[in-house]
Amino acid sequence: MSRNYTIQRKILKPVAEVFEAIISSDKLKCYFVDSTSSDLVEGERVVWQWDDYGAHPVVVRKIIKNQLIELVLDSKEWKKTQNEAYEVLVIFEFEEQTDSTILSISEQGWKTDTDGLKGSHDNCGGWTHMTMCLKAYIEHGIDMR
Repeated sequence: MSRNYTIQRKILKPVAEVFEAIISSDKLKCYFVDSTSSDLVEGERVVWQWDDYGAHPVVVRKIIKNQLIELVLDSKEWKKTQNEAYEVLVIFEFEEQTDSTILSISEQGWKTDTDGLKGSHDNCGGWTHMTMCLKAYIEHGIDMR
């Protein structure tokens, strides 16, 4: 299955620090979500909560430390599709550089109907915002929310 899109961000921190900032619930709350039910652990269902958007669950499909995180979201639970629920795979890939990390986030599984295209574009913007906030937080200690 092909990816619907991929976004990338260069973060001026080692890969281990960037990876930890995403899997750690304590760190994730500093720049992305308002609360979370737990750290990201392979096989677990984790609920991310935003005061403005409500609760959104993800299932942690796969983790390879400092390399890969795969999450599965339900299109309807994430309020992206009206009538049909289906799984969308979110792929975080970490590329270690000499003095930085390249973080790529992709999604695959969106249908090409109106709801699917809108959901895909909305999430693309959301992950772009997340990586921008992660960069500000991890490089400078700034919470941009």
